Amino acid sequence: MNEIEKLQPTCIWRNFYALTQIPRPSGHVEKIQQFLLDFAKKIGVEAFQDPAGNIVMRKPATPGMENRKCITMQAHMDMVPQKTPESKHNFEKDPIEPYIDGEWIKARSMVPSRA
Repeated sequence: MNEIEKLQPTCIWRNFYALTQIPRPSGHVEKIQQFLLDFAKKIGVEAFQDPAGNIVMRKPATPGMENRKCITMQAHMDMVPQKTPESKHNFEKDPIEPYIDGEWIKARSMVPSRA
């Protein structure tokens, strides 16, 4: 288990870590699309890929909350890859290597640290 997956709440950080393991540079989102479809199926949420390539997930309201307003969330699936000149990281094949640095979650060998 990675140290990220041990953070609280573990259900959030386990899913965050799983996302870091899916290579997804701009123009190469097939793996993350499939990951999201598989994730939705695993947790029992309706999901489909629309004609534009977006992954749409729908979850019904909790019983008793059907008359409340709908919540919509949107996010990019891809990443804009950046790395240090000496890094051998291949963004089409390699997962991100997250680690904890004090109160921050960082990625190894991707971009220079900012002081």
